[in-house]
Amino acid sequence: MAGQATIKVIGPSYTLVDRKSGVQRAVNLYMRGVEGLGEDKQVVLDSAPGLAPLVTLTADIRGSYNAGGRWFIVSGASLCEMTTAGTYLLRGTLATDAGFVSMKHGRDQLVIVEGANGYVLSLNTNAFGRITDSDWRGSNVVDELDGYFIFAAPGTDQFYISDIDNASTLDALDFSSADTNPDNIITHRVRKRELHLFGDLSTEIWINSGDPDFPFVRYNSTPIDVGIVGKRACVSAADTLVWVGKTDRGQGYVYRMDGHQPVRISTQAVEEALNSSTDLTQCSMWTYHIEGNEFVGINAPGLETTWCYEFSTGQWHERGEYADGAWAPLRAQSVTFVSGHHYACAGQVIYAMSGDVYTIDGSPIVRERTWPHLMAPSFEPVTFRSVELACSTGHGGNVTLEISNDGGFTFGPPLLRSLGAVGRWMQRIRWHMLGAARDRVFRLRCSDAVPFVIHAAAVDA
Repeated sequence: MAGQATIKVIGPSYTLVDRKSGVQRAVNLYMRGVEGLGEDKQVVLDSAPGLAPLVTLTADIRGSYNAGGRWFIVSGASLCEMTTAGTYLLRGTLATDAGFVSMKHGRDQLVIVEGANGYVLSLNTNAFGRITDSDWRGSNVVDELDGYFIFAAPGTDQFYISDIDNASTLDALDFSSADTNPDNIITHRVRKRELHLFGDLSTEIWINSGDPDFPFVRYNSTPIDVGIVGKRACVSAADTLVWVGKTDRGQGYVYRMDGHQPVRISTQAVEEALNSSTDLTQCSMWTYHIEGNEFVGINAPGLETTWCYEFSTGQWHERGEYADGAWAPLRAQSVTFVSGHHYACAGQVIYAMSGDVYTIDGSPIVRERTWPHLMAPSFEPVTFRSVELACSTGHGGNVTLEISNDGGFTFGPPLLRSLGAVGRWMQRIRWHMLGAARDRVFRLRCSDAVPFVIHAAAVDA
């Protein structure tokens, strides 16, 4: 390892319980491809967007949905129509004021379900009412296909449908069962005009056959032997479905649907984290797409951070909030795209999400990159004469370097360097005389509200 060498500072989060096997970490930094032909850097680590408060509502937000350009929020028992200026109008009142709600719109209606109760808002007249048809059986999730609103009776393997374009009218005979395997429907999603019925241990795909008696039939009668861990553990992203799966052999894998085949996209590090959750059935997912990068985030009770997958690179990173020496998951519970902007909901607050914001509710975003192990092939100690970091500069702020000589278990005090005064675009960032170690791990942190993109690093050893 003698002489100056470029180090693989660009990388994903991949920290294992066995830290000697995997220790690298990227928190609030994601791998972004540089598509310009001939550019020196092909992949960099870019900062995750910040969250600027837009409006604080009077109760916890239970769901957010864009219905063809109209933005609806359920806050407590209130169904509100929002504007991007943060104002809103009350459109209806639900029977309960807590718990997750699911929303879906069709041609003329917005349908809201919360388990035992269902509601319909006319998108033409704004008339709001509860579904009172005697054939309503409850549903935790609603979706729509070819004008039919699709519900699943909680705690059963049965799903049922509404009349075309009218969720208020149901027929007791318009139901069927996902009964190829003996498990109940946990949630359901429509993708490419196919209905996916996710059970505890299996998934079935149904299509609209056009039969006038009951239009949906099981596709090829072939179930998928992967189920789902919870009703909020699935999102539509990158023109497919992504979910946290469960089988009769284990749980905590993350899959994307490739045709009708589940493909594992999680890593051992992600799976170790998910399986450390105190209640994986309560995990939730969000997604958004911006500037060539599409993300899926996973929150689960008991996790230190939010795990996030980016489709163009196929790599994972983490997002979180750093306070009092510890990480906590990113507060975002959902992300909604409205009028060209992304909005995240957390608690009672709606936040504008932007890559030009470097704070979360006013506090600077802490960006952290822990490098992989640096060891000589001979396992002999290496003397580190200097480290140089190539990153964004000239916006003010500082970066720190912390050193671990025990493989990433403990780190020394932070060594501070300036990222350059405003306008000093070519500021060099270097640390000298860093001692020797047999297994060295470096950790970078930027805790100031400034742009921070890591391009490369070099070590003189």
